[in-house]
Amino acid sequence: MNKPRYLTKSRFKLATECPTKLFYTGKEKYANKKLEDSFLAALAEGGFQVGELAKHYFPGGHDITTLDYNEALTQTRELLKQDDVIVYEAAIRAENLFIRADILVKTGRQIQLIEVKAKSFDSSKENPFLVRGGFIDSKWQSYLYDIAFQKYVVCQAFPSYDVQAFLMLIDKSAECPADGLNQKFKMVTDIQGRKNISVSKSLSEDDLSPQILSKIDVDSICDLIY
Repeated sequence: MNKPRYLTKSRFKLATECPTKLFYTGKEKYANKKLEDSFLAALAEGGFQVGELAKHYFPGGHDITTLDYNEALTQTRELLKQDDVIVYEAAIRAENLFIRADILVKTGRQIQLIEVKAKSFDSSKENPFLVRGGFIDSKWQSYLYDIAFQKYVVCQAFPSYDVQAFLMLIDKSAECPADGLNQKFKMVTDIQGRKNISVSKSLSEDDLSPQILSKIDVDSICDLIY
């Protein structure tokens, strides 16, 4: 049986750059040269670290680690039967649309969808994502379309729920609570070549407060995109 081919959030983001890229993605013959850039690889590692830090701001969650679509969907579905639950890398499908949400917080009939990015913003600005005239700032466009796509999929999958969308970003105005905090989130590679984060046992509550990541409500911008 052929594996289902979903329009995932990464493929959606690729299409917003250039629709033709959807044809080439996943084909070894047309490998994405961006992935060979060592600088971008370093940025990706930073993203892993920030993502792991964000989980510690939402403790007690369940991590969906399987790469298999069906297994991930089944595990997520079972967890979401609970009234209140936090899921990391939650797998959600609506017809042929598929996403993995960085952090999903379900409280009763409300779902908070949180996309974590290793990008900084200025919290002193009233709305850092818009420019004059109320248009989306081009440097934020890919991030905002990403979370808007995710919210659309979750709303389609759970039409009776109140779904709120957030970006979680590095706050430039926040003071880091500890020196060398990044050193407590080490990048490691398992025997299958998958990258993961090893969290130091010395990580404490003092390292996590005040928070250097801020959760920003982007529901109104999602509406603007739609």
